[in-house]
Amino acid sequence: MFGNVGGLISTWSFLPTDAPNYPIGNGLNLATSSTILISSILLLLWINRSNKQRDAIDVDQELAGKSQGEIEDLDWRHPSFRWRP
Repeated sequence: MFGNVGGLISTWSFLPTDAPNYPIGNGLNLATSSTILISSILLLLWINRSNKQRDAIDVDQELAGKSQGEIEDLDWRHPSFRWRP
């Protein structure tokens, strides 16, 4: 969806009146790229922090008292799950 919206945004941000440097279009590209870079770094830090917190948890103690169905439904919340950066 965002890729398709990009075509619409570029139509209105790279205007012929801004030629040859296109400051609006290039500024939007820079802002979007910077946002993606910062978001990626923050996500990587969050993943590493979450994995360290999961390493400190005793898996057997966390799963004690849960049925097999409940354990299967935990998905990414399962104590032995680790994110892969």
